[in-house]
Amino acid sequence: MRNILRSLLLIGIVYVMAGCGKNNAVPAVTYVCPANRFVTEQFAVSSATVLYTQAVDYQGKNQNLSLDIYSPSLDTLSRRPLIIYCHGGGFTSGARNSAWPVKFCQSFAKRGYVAASIDYRLGIGNNGDNDVLSAQIRAVQDVKAAVRYFKQTAVEQGNPYRIDTAQIYIAGEASGAMVALQMGYLNSSDQFAEIANPDLLSALNGIEGLSTLPYSSHVKGIISLSGAILDLNWLNNINMPLIMVHGTKDAVIPYQSGAASPYTQTTAYGSYLIDSVATNRKLNTAFHAFAGAGATPYISSTKYADSTINYVSQELVGLIDCQRLGLH
Repeated sequence: MRNILRSLLLIGIVYVMAGCGKNNAVPAVTYVCPANRFVTEQFAVSSATVLYTQAVDYQGKNQNLSLDIYSPSLDTLSRRPLIIYCHGGGFTSGARNSAWPVKFCQSFAKRGYVAASIDYRLGIGNNGDNDVLSAQIRAVQDVKAAVRYFKQTAVEQGNPYRIDTAQIYIAGEASGAMVALQMGYLNSSDQFAEIANPDLLSALNGIEGLSTLPYSSHVKGIISLSGAILDLNWLNNINMPLIMVHGTKDAVIPYQSGAASPYTQTTAYGSYLIDSVATNRKLNTAFHAFAGAGATPYISSTKYADSTINYVSQELVGLIDCQRLGLH
């Protein structure tokens, strides 16, 4: 009996080594993420600041753009999902190291993500909503440059941040959430022409900007905190998951529809309508409304901050492909 079992074992080993199926591919080893990873805080956090690109601002001046990167310390995974965070401030103010972006990024790094809070170009000219839109486009171009930066370091520098380039998420609050939503759902100049003169986009060097890195700016999903989108018709990418929170009494970025500050004439569509349209179109969407809350309540309230982070983490963990993270 022992010899039979030994023979069967040897046959099994030879079979696995030779491979099975049409392509002779060795079956992948199943990797399961550690219990509660990505849901509960279980890591200390290390941080660093790096320059990720340079770009010309609205006054024609060259600007250095940096990011603060937060990583889980003593983590053994060779690849981790990455969240890139865009601060709010109406495209005129705000900073990557403001209290809320830091709290958000640190909280997710403690859960086992890599998180990066980024600079993007600020400043608006004097040409009304067209200049606001230009500022938003510049911000989107900068986020795309940040995505390319991380993909470049993964390929050309040995992946120093140990990220999975196929699992990059864009998050932000208020105007930063508008940037995140545009990152996920504005993909062509034809779409842009539905809301504004396409010459405006051309003058800014298109959706992708002038980044010369030969890497895609594609991301895995969007996290919108108190955000809005400029055209509901953009919501047609069924492969772009979306997680949202919003206060129902937000007077800055509309919960339903209206002018999203600093826009004055352009209609923006808030989380309630985004979720309604996304659900009807079978997009993967999750939405939590803070009943009676105003603009960005998580910035000033510990209760809302904890609720926001917990909700996002519970929804986001269901999107993570742990099988990829176990690869070496």
